[in-house]
Amino acid sequence: MSSDEVNSISDTTESLQVAHIIRQKYFDIINRLDLPTNEQLLQFEASDNPQIPVLMYVPDGISDIKWVKYFDSNSLDGNAADDFAHDLNTDITPNSGSGVPKWSTISSTSNSIGTGSKTFTVGAGLNISIGDNAIATATGNNNMSGTVIGYVGTSLTLNITSTNGIGTFSSWTITQGSALAAGPGYLYVTVLPNDEFIDYVCAFNPQDQNIQSYTLADTSNGFNGNFTFYYRNDVQPSYCTVISNYYVLFDSYDLSIDSTLQSSKTMVLGTVIPQWQMTDTFIPDLAEEQFPLLLNESKTLAFYELKQQPHALADKEVRRGWTNIQKKKAVINRPTFFDELPGFGRKRGYYGYRGDYYVGFNDNRRGGLY
Repeated sequence: MSSDEVNSISDTTESLQVAHIIRQKYFDIINRLDLPTNEQLLQFEASDNPQIPVLMYVPDGISDIKWVKYFDSNSLDGNAADDFAHDLNTDITPNSGSGVPKWSTISSTSNSIGTGSKTFTVGAGLNISIGDNAIATATGNNNMSGTVIGYVGTSLTLNITSTNGIGTFSSWTITQGSALAAGPGYLYVTVLPNDEFIDYVCAFNPQDQNIQSYTLADTSNGFNGNFTFYYRNDVQPSYCTVISNYYVLFDSYDLSIDSTLQSSKTMVLGTVIPQWQMTDTFIPDLAEEQFPLLLNESKTLAFYELKQQPHALADKEVRRGWTNIQKKKAVINRPTFFDELPGFGRKRGYYGYRGDYYVGFNDNRRGGLY
C-alpha cells in the first residue's frame, strides 16, 4: 500500500483494515471455487439416545454433504442395499440337476456368534465339501455365514465372515448357502429431501413388531415443535434426511447389532468451512498456486476501499488467476463442461462422468454418456 511499515496486523488502523480485506477475499475465493481441498471424510455425531436411536447430528463447521455411507456389519439383515452393493442376485439358486444337492444339518454344539473359525458336531457321512458356502442359524435373527474349511467324521469347521446378532447358543441349523454372504462394509445411505423422507417413514405400519416411533423436538429458529417419526429396528439404514442443517434422521437401525446408530460407523464426504485466525502467524488454507490470486484480489479491493483508486496490474492478474485456478484447482483434472454434454451424434472420443468416476469411450453410434 506504500504506507507506513508495520510488523503486525494490529500496528496501525490501516494494517488491520488490510487484514480484514484479506480475510474477506479469502472467503470469497473459497465460496466461488468449491475447492477439493475443503472436501473431507467426516463422521456424524451420534445422539447416543436409545429412545431416538436413528437420530444423529451434523458436526459444526460443515457447509455441504455430498454423500453418506454406513458400515453394515450384518450381511444377512435383508437390507436391499446389500444385494446391490455387492452384486448379489438372491434369486439365483443351485441347479437341482447339477449332482450336488444342498445339504442341511443340525448341531447342539455351544458356539458364540462371531467371526473366525467355528467348529460344530454334526452327523457323519453328509455330502459336505471343503469350500461350500454355509449359514449357521440359531434363533430369530441370530446367525453366521462363511465357508466350510474342514469336515472330518462328525466335526464340521466353518470360517465365519459375516454375523448377525450376539450371544452364545447351543442349538444350530447349518445349511449350505446358495451364494457366499457378502462381508461387512460401508453401504450408501441415500439422502432424501425432507418431504420424501417423511412420506417414506410415515408409510411404516406402527402395528408391525419391527416398527418403532420417536418424537423429535425441533427448536430451530425460535420455533418449538414436536414431531413423531417411525423407523425400523431390524435392518441397517438405507435412507436419511437432514433437517435444519443439523438433525440427521435415518429410516432404520439394527437392534441386534447396536443400541443406537454409531458415529464410528458413519462415513460422510462433506465440505468443511475453513477457519480464519486474525494473527500474524496464520497461513490461509490454500494451495501454493492459489496464493497469487488471494494477494491480487486483496490488492484490488484494498486500493479501491483505502485509496479510492484502481490497481490496474492487480486487476489484470486477478482475471488471469481465475482462469488458471478453474483449470487447476483439482489434482485429478475433470473434463470440460463441453465434454460432459451428450454427444448428439458427434464421432469423437472423450471422458464421460459416471457417478464418482470417469470412463473413456469412442462411440459413433449415438450420443450420450455410457
